[in-house]
Amino acid sequence: ESKFSFVNNKILQENLAMKMQHIIFLFSVEKSYELPGAIQYSVLQTMIVFTASIVEGLIHYKLAELIESNKVQEHQIMGKEEKFSNLKELYKISDSEKILGVKQVIKSKALSDDTNFFELNKAAKRSGLFTEELFQHAEKIRQTRNRMHPYSLKEVDDKYSKEDINNIFAMAAKIIERI
Repeated sequence: ESKFSFVNNKILQENLAMKMQHIIFLFSVEKSYELPGAIQYSVLQTMIVFTASIVEGLIHYKLAELIESNKVQEHQIMGKEEKFSNLKELYKISDSEKILGVKQVIKSKALSDDTNFFELNKAAKRSGLFTEELFQHAEKIRQTRNRMHPYSLKEVDDKYSKEDINNIFAMAAKIIERI
């Protein structure tokens, strides 16, 4: 927990510490034993997922802290979203084509528990929390984590190496240091 002593939310601090302990455990298992391919892949994959989770949680935490302390304005960093309502059919061209009228409202997004990793990274860059380099690191971590979704893959995703893990750890360390 001392690694995350800068986090004022005790529940978040403890959850981050547990994930870090799990990563350290998996790292020691992977280093100490000759693991078969699928198991080694699973261990490396889990380390990536947990590292990304830590980074994502810390970015969210810091953005919320910056907003709460009025160091940044939420509406300036979170981007916009479109909402459509009052859909009306204006003219029917055919059974498969219509001309419609709709009310469009554009409003600022809010930081929420549902804000995704990509939006957090963009907000961190807009707020000045991230430099371009840190933004690219956070995006690399997010994209590597997202490769875990088997439905989007075009090939078997079993190509993680110790070097990949070390690169993810190095990028995460820079982001954590900044936060």
